[in-house]
Amino acid sequence: MTKHVSVNKTGSGYLWRFWFVAIAAWAVQLFISYALVEWYCARPHAFSEQTVQWIVGLITVACLATALINLFYALLYYRGLKQHKSDQSRQIFMAAGACLMSGFLAVTIVMQGLPSLLLAACSSAGG
Repeated sequence: MTKHVSVNKTGSGYLWRFWFVAIAAWAVQLFISYALVEWYCARPHAFSEQTVQWIVGLITVACLATALINLFYALLYYRGLKQHKSDQSRQIFMAAGACLMSGFLAVTIVMQGLPSLLLAACSSAGG
């Protein structure tokens, strides 16, 4: 069973949304995680190490889910455009690029989140 996606929504804002959702998910994960770890390293008695790891892990999972859901909908839209069989090369390019961008940034979010699970929060900052 496949979902039907309307390809009538081909405005620039709709197509760019696929790109910016993935970029925003990556940026939120990056900035919040780094800011939280930097803040924790300056105030190590504010939280326990496990609390910081849980918070960073939850942020990573939420941003990863956002990027993967965006990938799913961009892929559905791309497949809908390919089945539509009309000359919409710009829309096909934008949807294919959004699929690549979402997949790449989903992997990037996972790779950024791994050190917080494997290392102590302040060990990567040089002590």
